[in-house]
Amino acid sequence: MNKKILHLNFSDNGGAAIAVLRIHNALKKNNYNSKILVAEKITNSSDIYCNQNSFNKFFWNLKKKISRNLKFIFRSKNKNTHTLSFFNSNILSQIDKYDPDIINIHWIGNEFISLKQISKIQKPIIWTLHDMWLYSGAEHYTTDQRFIDGYNKKNRNKDESGFDINRWVWNRKKKYIKKNIKIISTSDWQYQNSKKSFLLKNNDNYKIPLPIDLSIWKPTDKKDARNDLKWSNNKIYFLFGFSDYSRRNIKGLDIALDLFDKFNKTNNGNCILNIFGDIEKKYLNKENINILGSIKKPSELKRIYSASDLLMNPSRLESFGQIALEALACGLPILINKNTGTNDLILCDEMGYVLENESDSNFDTLLEWFNKNCLSNNQKLLHRKIKENFSYEIIATKYKSLLNEI
Repeated sequence: MNKKILHLNFSDNGGAAIAVLRIHNALKKNNYNSKILVAEKITNSSDIYCNQNSFNKFFWNLKKKISRNLKFIFRSKNKNTHTLSFFNSNILSQIDKYDPDIINIHWIGNEFISLKQISKIQKPIIWTLHDMWLYSGAEHYTTDQRFIDGYNKKNRNKDESGFDINRWVWNRKKKYIKKNIKIISTSDWQYQNSKKSFLLKNNDNYKIPLPIDLSIWKPTDKKDARNDLKWSNNKIYFLFGFSDYSRRNIKGLDIALDLFDKFNKTNNGNCILNIFGDIEKKYLNKENINILGSIKKPSELKRIYSASDLLMNPSRLESFGQIALEALACGLPILINKNTGTNDLILCDEMGYVLENESDSNFDTLLEWFNKNCLSNNQKLLHRKIKENFSYEIIATKYKSLLNEI
């Protein structure tokens, strides 16, 4: 009989939540008893548990506010999310209620559960990394080397001041994160970071990419998609997407805009850049740039992927790259930055181009690649490559090998 798996994630909404749902669905489709426990529920799925009354919600929101308002004691140029995981919650009692065989922890920001409580869990734990938080300090992404060397007074980032919240959280992780927790990285970039990190180098580390539902994410004919969207068949369409405008720097929006200007000049102003996500038009009031807003329906986003010529996804830090995976499954090539988790998605030259540096002094090489691979019809090839490596069946098989060890 297959083991009961309980996934822990703060919410069923957001990037990590999408990843958790895809892992859950892949396991469930392959006959695993998989459920998800969250503190904040948006969807109506019966597989997602959220037993929070008004009293619990009030205190959860209070803890979130305290955790997020670190600016009163801590200053940093790192504007990524910082999480303490200091405050206890009622999650342990809920875990006991569902009595799983295995706990799969995911994104636990917003004080979902404390580090001390995690150390008290008696069930076997798998921890899937969705960012750098588990092996760093309080920050979810960092560019310094403290996660490798260990957080001490001498190696603090010069851009920080006030109480060293990152070192404090890191020391708590050192105390409470057990060495028998099995770590899943979703990309080689994440795997290498985890293996060389001070905190996780002695844990069992595995590399299992995120799956995708190919019954949803598949190509439609480019001309048909453009007709449906009322896009011109004589224009070249670039695409950029992100969920939060405040993270535009880490997502490489400036790089995408600079490269788009070069493409547009080369093609005599015949290019269009469509941007989807949580961004207002006033922030990018530029010619040949359209703000599509937040797109919730997969059917609509699939049509946009299929109608476009290139997804620009030059994130400076990226654990995996779900938007890039969706685009490729719909037959859209991607442009990405070197040394990120998205690199694993490029399995052949037709699938994407990797920027060697942000200034991209090799624009002529990029242009040659673009003209060869993005203006021809490689939709079926790209979809097949994704199916061979990231389908529910393929990823569930990888999980099965790990679960059988426990």
